[in-house]
Amino acid sequence: MRPPRPVVFLAVLLIALATAGGAVMSAFRLPIQRYATERILAAPETHNLSGSRAYDLDVASEIVFAVEAGLSFFHTHGEGMGLVLLFAATTVSHLVRRRGLRNGVNTILGLSFLFPIGYLAYSLFILLSGKDRGIALAEEWLLIPFGSSAILGLVMASGVAAFALVKRDRTARPESGWRRPPLVVVLASALLILLAEIGGASIGRWTPEINAFARAKIESAGSTHKLVGIKDVDDEIIDEALVKLDGGLRLFHLHAEGMGLVIFVGALVISTLVAAPGLKRTLHGLLTVGGFGFPFGYLLWSALIPSMGIDRARAMAAALALIPFGGAVLVAVWTLTVLLARDLCRTRREPAPDEARAFLPPVSLVLASMLLLVLAEVGGASMVKFKNEIERANRERIEARADVHGLVGIRQVDGDAVDRTLARADFALRLFHLHAEGMGLVIFAGGMMIRTFLAPRWLSNALYAMLAVGGFVYPFGYLAWSLMIPELGLQRSKDLAESLLWIPFGGAALAAVGIVTVVLALNLLGFRRTAA
Repeated sequence: MRPPRPVVFLAVLLIALATAGGAVMSAFRLPIQRYATERILAAPETHNLSGSRAYDLDVASEIVFAVEAGLSFFHTHGEGMGLVLLFAATTVSHLVRRRGLRNGVNTILGLSFLFPIGYLAYSLFILLSGKDRGIALAEEWLLIPFGSSAILGLVMASGVAAFALVKRDRTARPESGWRRPPLVVVLASALLILLAEIGGASIGRWTPEINAFARAKIESAGSTHKLVGIKDVDDEIIDEALVKLDGGLRLFHLHAEGMGLVIFVGALVISTLVAAPGLKRTLHGLLTVGGFGFPFGYLLWSALIPSMGIDRARAMAAALALIPFGGAVLVAVWTLTVLLARDLCRTRREPAPDEARAFLPPVSLVLASMLLLVLAEVGGASMVKFKNEIERANRERIEARADVHGLVGIRQVDGDAVDRTLARADFALRLFHLHAEGMGLVIFAGGMMIRTFLAPRWLSNALYAMLAVGGFVYPFGYLAWSLMIPELGLQRSKDLAESLLWIPFGGAALAAVGIVTVVLALNLLGFRRTAA
């Protein structure tokens, strides 16, 4: 069964708001910075300014960075929470028979809609009340209560799945379930997720080689990058270009995985709740073409930086990919949002059942997905709540193993090295949160694709196992890396996490998504009929 219409509407609205927020932040970054700076300087008492122009500008710059961080968090958490809400509510709606309990859990999940909105309030409260006071208000009134609602809802969804697994309850009520999206749309979704995972693996495996190649290209285009022939000056320019290039590659990985999931979720909603055939085809086309093409703008940006420079490469990528394809996604998701809002205001009967249904994954796969989402959200909350305590404990462990980290015993010399190591351990924790949430969603979406479109049971069962085990364990490589860094150092801990967790388990999940993609492509070409 699919969730109630209000829950579907909230999930789609959250995805639409997050997508629009990312576009606004990208297109109007400089005006946002100028406006925030003006507001901060106009309220010196609120922001503890001194009256010294040079000092105040430095303070304002730090506050503006916090404002931008809030807007960025809204974009990433809004899109992710919209997907989480839809999949978790689908689990509850399908597996809970009692209407009162079902509606109660879906209501708790629906409240998580307000969690990402907390990051918008985070930015606004910082401008109105100062950095520390604004962050505290956002956490007290929105982030903590509604983030807790999301965790509680996911825990309950996990409990529902565990209960169903123990009871072996496979009862299906297809009369109000999801309809099967077009095969070509599902193929585009699976292929984009596959490319995202390949891209992420490539970045992690070949970063030094990519940087060496890009550095040589930048040095050969010295006039484009305004190199002057002075090593210290040129190294700073080249390092900035390499950071932007690496950022573009990582943004491709994140946006390709996110857009692949958005295409699949949007296709489910369009296929099920949009009645007019022509409008349905148009929305499928806009969402699929736009969502598939958009992430490649970041890949294009990275590819063009060595030969064209940062700004020209960004402008070219925006003109050729980010704006046109991103615009198509915005049109699709906002049109769908408006249609769902209109339908909420009408009394509509559920559509008659048909044979083209989308199926919930096996309960074991649902449980793996929900548990991983719970761990992701708990990990993200713990990382914020206990950041100082974690950093203090890691600092003590690093300083106690001076030989491992190359410390010389002079605080002024060791300080930078310790800070860099702490930053990497914190970064690894953040990657656990992001990858656990991403893989939880991929497990659920991949399981739906397998059960809906793949007929041979032996192949389906093998793919379920690869996706569930590989996808569940893979993110823990980042947690293990973070825990090992203070004891073993950066490189040795990374090598262990890679050999023991990332390669075998990430490889299993990657292989599962790759096989699903190939089978979907063969189905589309007519080599095999899809499952009924």
